[in-house]
Amino acid sequence: MFLFINNRIYVIWLKILLSLMLSGTLSACTHLLFQPQRIQYATPDRLGVMYEDVEIKTSDQIKIHGWKLLARGEVQGTVLFFHGNGENISTHFAHVYWLTEYGYDVYLFDYRGYGKSEGSAQLDAVIGDAEIMIEYSVKQLAENENLIVMGYSLGGSLAIYAVAHSDYKDKIKTLITVEAFSDYHDVTQDVLSTSWLTWLLQWPLSFTVDNSYRPLNSVAMIAPIPLLLMHSKQDEMISFDHAEVLYEASSEPKKLQAVSGTHNSIFSNMENRTILLEYLSFLKLPSK
Repeated sequence: MFLFINNRIYVIWLKILLSLMLSGTLSACTHLLFQPQRIQYATPDRLGVMYEDVEIKTSDQIKIHGWKLLARGEVQGTVLFFHGNGENISTHFAHVYWLTEYGYDVYLFDYRGYGKSEGSAQLDAVIGDAEIMIEYSVKQLAENENLIVMGYSLGGSLAIYAVAHSDYKDKIKTLITVEAFSDYHDVTQDVLSTSWLTWLLQWPLSFTVDNSYRPLNSVAMIAPIPLLLMHSKQDEMISFDHAEVLYEASSEPKKLQAVSGTHNSIFSNMENRTILLEYLSFLKLPSK
């Protein structure tokens, strides 16, 4: 009797999975990675930051919109920032605008389908666009200057692959990731496991997400570029385990830096800002 009941449950769940597949819901799971919004909520000048609009074209002639946040005073360096998976740069610039106060120019672009950028967000295309963003930023650098690449959450994971495979590695000073994840399947399971509606489907649904650009497979290739992995043990979305496995798989020079705060509040904390600024200052020291 017990076996019969279990078999009936199995058949019911199998029918549910098949119906989801036929309706396209499984393939739609990829959209967990990208949750774009077109609405522009704010511009940097509302926080007293001077900025310029920037536009670049992708290999398939899609227009990508971004901003250059202008450093106050003498320029100490140039940062290219890859943002997280939700909203657009009009909210994500809050993570980095403060760097301008310390002399850093900051480039940040909306992925295709976000904000004023054309097209729709697909992982293959966004990965390709990341290299174009690196190329553009490198070409704006002053003579003898190297680019600081920084990525937050999904942006950190995209940046790991992009930097590891970039044609401009020799022009990149460092890669800094903040709350990045190590594996697209694993992070999808993490997200799906938080809801009772999707908990039972977390494993099969996670395998509908493309893992071709898995950060864990590329992180060792970043060397000899210095790598800083910043991650909070209080992160309620991406566990500290992701940072640990990325650190173990990466090559020297590397540093795993524990910070404090929830997923979206890392740089609301002045102590975390100081950690980043000290790291950037250390990179300026002449090698012995």
